Amino acid sequence: MNKFLPALLILVALGNLKAQTPNWSNDIAPIIYNNCTKCHHEGGLAPFSLLDYSMAYTYRFSISNAVSDKTMPPWPPDAHYRRFANERILAYSDIIKINAWASAGAPMGDTTQAPTKPIYTNASALGTPDLSVRIPDYTVPSTQSNDIYQVFVIPSSQLSTKFITGIEVLPGNASAVHHVLVYQDTTGQAKALDDATPEPGYTQFGGIGISGQPILIAGWVPGSQPSYLPPNMGIKLYANSDLVLQIHYPNGSANKLDSTRINFKLSNASLRTVALAPILNHMTSLQDGPLYIPANSTKTFTEYFQLPNIIDITLLSVAPHAHLIAKSWLSYAITPTDDTIPLIKINDWDFHWQGSYAFRNLMKIPKQSKLYGHAVYDNTASNAHNPNNPPQNVSVGESTTDEMMLIYFAYTYYQAGDENIVVDNSPLVDITDSSSTTAIEELPDNAIVSTPQLYDPVPNPSNTETQFNYFLPEASSNSIIRIFDLNGRLVEEIKATGNSGFNSVKYNTGNLAKGDYICNLIVNNISRTKNLVVIH
Repeated sequence: MNKFLPALLILVALGNLKAQTPNWSNDIAPIIYNNCTKCHHEGGLAPFSLLDYSMAYTYRFSISNAVSDKTMPPWPPDAHYRRFANERILAYSDIIKINAWASAGAPMGDTTQAPTKPIYTNASALGTPDLSVRIPDYTVPSTQSNDIYQVFVIPSSQLSTKFITGIEVLPGNASAVHHVLVYQDTTGQAKALDDATPEPGYTQFGGIGISGQPILIAGWVPGSQPSYLPPNMGIKLYANSDLVLQIHYPNGSANKLDSTRINFKLSNASLRTVALAPILNHMTSLQDGPLYIPANSTKTFTEYFQLPNIIDITLLSVAPHAHLIAKSWLSYAITPTDDTIPLIKINDWDFHWQGSYAFRNLMKIPKQSKLYGHAVYDNTASNAHNPNNPPQNVSVGESTTDEMMLIYFAYTYYQAGDENIVVDNSPLVDITDSSSTTAIEELPDNAIVSTPQLYDPVPNPSNTETQFNYFLPEASSNSIIRIFDLNGRLVEEIKATGNSGFNSVKYNTGNLAKGDYICNLIVNNISRTKNLVVIH
């Protein structure tokens, strides 16, 4: 045997191993550009851009952790239960690539082979809108100490009734706007309430404060994309109506300027009317209410509504809504023939990433079907999102420290063939084993996936103090949280020791300069990362 052959085989094997290591240019940039940069670009909703390798390298561990625990891209619905249109889901193979890339030192590769960077103008995705309205400039009061729900009233200026076929909400300040609800008022009551206050708009914690049932036409939360109605369908916009925006500015938004805009595509034709309503809600359909969760308890509630024996309906989308105590959701329909139609399942509810989810094909729900909704609420110290420490009794209310149980549905009356109307026929992303224990075990040995968890700091953004909540699989005496600035400089190190289970540690963010930081929990050489924004 040639004495050089073993060495040659080793060199070939090493060469193949090197070739298999993912790099930014060939492997990671296409994933990031296709799945992340719609928010992560300059001027986008996310706090930093990922269009350049340098920033992706800086955040390599954050990216690896976020895709491994499925917090990014943000997509709460359980894809094993129901697939939706325009899903933000990474393929199982892409998660493996990102973990392997980060673990290998995040190599850049040959930049001449990198894909062309997408261009974002932050202009309207609707093209030229038929109607564009903007709230008056509004600065969140410097005295803010709680969540503010400010209502703005803008004339639609439409002299005749039209149909909305597309709608887009553009928050004027992504760091201040938590969510937007868009109504229309045909009574003039909202305008009267606005005229009675000196500041732009008026504060209203429950709906928009008018009598009767206001007409909800749209909602927006971070990550929402422009929505389009199927052909020949639209939401009716009445002549001379007022557009009414309820905007939620969470605590920590003081002194921030907002100028949120909404763009519409309109049709003069007479279209099929689509309505948006919380058919399942804690007011009329809660079966085991009231919605009250005592401190240190976990409770499950059920909502139920039976469609009348009049006409079948067609569902376009579903949107659960709750606050910080909620933990999970399940909603389905049972037909008169006892068939079950799965609607949505959310295993890990996150108040900060709720949205409306359109079905890939329109969904026929026969008359007399029963709609069910189940939600679990965890008001214990084990709930890392619990706003109270120690836990306090929680009941129904508009504040984020209160609770709600609503499931909105966009629907119209059924016509033959509706179930064949396709909203999204793009290929489904392969999620094989992506949320199972097997999938985690099959990741490369050096991939950053483990049971220790670091949760979002509370509050975030932070002014003077924040609390880090974290989970330790076993007691640890040497765990630490390191805080880095965006240049990768270590600025603080905090002891994060504790018993097995959930732990927390408070930190005075007044020690830090205003800006963005990376927080890294280190447990036995395992790293978990979250971002922190400091405001003064």
